Amino acid sequence: MFRNRGMRSWQIGRKSQKAIRSGLGFGWMFIAALGLVVSGCDLVEDFEVPGPMGPGTLGESGKSGKVVDTSAGNDGGRSRTMTSMRPSDGAQLSMVPARTQQTILIASFNIQAFGVKKVSDPVVVDRIVKILRLFDVVAIQEVRATDQTVLPQLVQMVNSQGAKYDFILGPRLGRTDSKEQYCYVYDTNRILSSPAASYTVNDTADLLHREPLVGRFATRVPAGYPPFTFSLMNIHTDPGEVKQELPVMHTVLHAVREYEWTMAREDDVLMMGDLNAAPSKFGNLAKVPGIYWVISDQPTNTRRTELYDNILFDRGPTNEFMGKAGVLDMATVFGITLEEALKVSDHNPIWAEFSIVEQSSAYSTPGSNAVIANQGVVYPAR
Repeated sequence: MFRNRGMRSWQIGRKSQKAIRSGLGFGWMFIAALGLVVSGCDLVEDFEVPGPMGPGTLGESGKSGKVVDTSAGNDGGRSRTMTSMRPSDGAQLSMVPARTQQTILIASFNIQAFGVKKVSDPVVVDRIVKILRLFDVVAIQEVRATDQTVLPQLVQMVNSQGAKYDFILGPRLGRTDSKEQYCYVYDTNRILSSPAASYTVNDTADLLHREPLVGRFATRVPAGYPPFTFSLMNIHTDPGEVKQELPVMHTVLHAVREYEWTMAREDDVLMMGDLNAAPSKFGNLAKVPGIYWVISDQPTNTRRTELYDNILFDRGPTNEFMGKAGVLDMATVFGITLEEALKVSDHNPIWAEFSIVEQSSAYSTPGSNAVIANQGVVYPAR
């Protein structure tokens, strides 16, 4: 238990939450709960990160296309600072980097209202498949299908040319009849994942419409090299409740980071997805020590008018980041009209490039149980 003087404590409580992992040809379910007490920041909320359980289900490589590239222009994450770091405001139209033996591409894609209609449209689903094949891991938001065979159908199409993608699918979430699921699609030839280590954050106070889905991953590397291990936190804020949900995002991130360090000694935690907000609206999330977002000033919606989607992490421990990130503009990539691109989604995919090899942190040594305290927040570190 971590307690800071002058801070009120909140509990990652004992209410269990389930997440389902169903593979192509197999499936299983884990239900677990864990009670922890950690320190809060400015708010008193209850978020529970349950013990290991399995969301999800199964998932190729593709050619790159033109994107808006927001390559970072700061210190490359080699020095530890206690202030927020931001990527360079400079951007250019460039290609999604090819996946190499030294790097992986992690992406986020809100496939607006993905369901039977889109998977049944040969033109639309072909474009989605081509996008997924560009990346090693993709965090997907807005899976709306009640038919739970839709994701297996999509991944089978991704694998139709011999690839071996898998997916992890979370439970259906939402306060209304219109529910959504989070999903991870990943290339098993390059990425490993443990279904037992995937879980849905338990929001005991019901502060979020759709609680994040967390998944743990590791790269496949040659013998003798340490794999890059990382945890992804897939999030989609409710567009009608952004003002209520964004102020607690730093608390949710804190809870997940504490849990991931406690349970897996993992300090590379990436929050990614559709936040429905530009960094200027992040509030307390932007004040998290060392926080870094890869998209600074480029629109991420298909109409090119708003910055909604992002990937955030602490660049101190996560110095596997290669400094390259961007927005894949579907209309440009496919040479189609805006109206045609909108049939795929009202969001463009975003991505970031990382080393496949685990890097030692610049500010402490791997495996230590040190903590860094700043601005009233306690975080585990390497």
